Amino acid sequence: MARTIADWIKTDGYFLSSRNPIANADQIWVEQQALCLRARDDVKAATLKAKFLWATVSETVSDQAKALLDDFIQEYALNYINKACNSDAEHPRIFQNWMIAHDWFGHHSPSCRIGGDNPDNGYRLIPVAHGGHYRIDGQRLGTGPADVTWTIVGNPGTSITLASLTCEDFEVADDGSFTVTIDDQPANGRSNHLQTQRGAMFLFIRDALGDWDSERPNALRVTRLNPTGVAPISEDEMAYRAIEWMLGDVPLYYWFTMLTHGKPPNRLIRPASSGGVGGLRSQFGCYGTLRIGDDEAYVIKVNGGNAAFRDIVVHDWWHRSIAPNLSTGSLNNAQIAADADGHFTFAIGPTDPGIHNWLDTGGLNETILLHRWQGVPSDTPEDQLPCLISEQLVKLADIEAATAGAKACTAAEREQQIAQRRTSWAGRLEL
Repeated sequence: MARTIADWIKTDGYFLSSRNPIANADQIWVEQQALCLRARDDVKAATLKAKFLWATVSETVSDQAKALLDDFIQEYALNYINKACNSDAEHPRIFQNWMIAHDWFGHHSPSCRIGGDNPDNGYRLIPVAHGGHYRIDGQRLGTGPADVTWTIVGNPGTSITLASLTCEDFEVADDGSFTVTIDDQPANGRSNHLQTQRGAMFLFIRDALGDWDSERPNALRVTRLNPTGVAPISEDEMAYRAIEWMLGDVPLYYWFTMLTHGKPPNRLIRPASSGGVGGLRSQFGCYGTLRIGDDEAYVIKVNGGNAAFRDIVVHDWWHRSIAPNLSTGSLNNAQIAADADGHFTFAIGPTDPGIHNWLDTGGLNETILLHRWQGVPSDTPEDQLPCLISEQLVKLADIEAATAGAKACTAAEREQQIAQRRTSWAGRLEL
């Protein structure tokens, strides 16, 4: 259970919890600054304009999707407000974005998910600049995350990858400590080094958590090694960046959304490396738009793909995860059950199909499905790479035959599964 997490961290003026590395002075400062920025009239006006831009290209969406537009816009805007508050590469902070709403340290932080968020990932951003020299000191806590990747990105939408480090390349000392360096020079024998290019904007860190009860993100601190003495950016500058980015990235994120909605429904794109569209080169993705009736389920079977970490997530029309903290809206390798043949069968839909691997769409009939295989070694043989074995839309009356070999789940077992999930999610923010 989450309450057994060890007291790993020495609390001080920076780390505010002995067991949760995200509860730190940088995180709280950015969250509180973002709440102030969000309340400004110019930022609120830009949020309304962003809604108008999204609405004008979404007139044909379903009534279910239209009903979610207002909530989506608030999350979309806050995601960029957060980035703007932590965009000062002269005075870098470490901030976890794409989070679900939470209350701590005397304030409420609303949800800020966009772009197909992965509920198992902790997405952290550190602002960097080409020509800046940075050191990130880290400590692995316990076994550490199931998979970690570090990428330098060149845009606020985090879709332009300029350099990356994966678990295959990462070096950690026996005591769990490590150091990452970032500057404009080649590694020249330095381990855990990232070289910036012109246009570098953020270091983007993805901590993939498989076992929510025992795994935590690495504890990190950042130092700029060549400070210039320039004063921190003003609130007005933060607001300018937030407005520019949230409006400027409407086309980018609409394009990401139409990667699925622009293709035939109920036909998944076969697993392929996501490096070409701004994702991880060591990550494979299988995705598509599903249209499922209340009396139906979409059933897929996949392999393990030789991945260090994998998960499957349903998103609403706007590419946000669907209540992963409250239901089985996502499942990862620590939560799924294997079939009798060693493969993995999933049933997706609004109605419980009676198998363990149910992706609950939260009552929605049109959703986006995204299955990720992360940490796939570069030398993986072709016949072991991620594979979609089968897919079909079936009536619930035929679910038993369609999911033969999959682990069944009774009503009582489902209740226990969801109760455990809620407890485990709460533990991820436990102080």
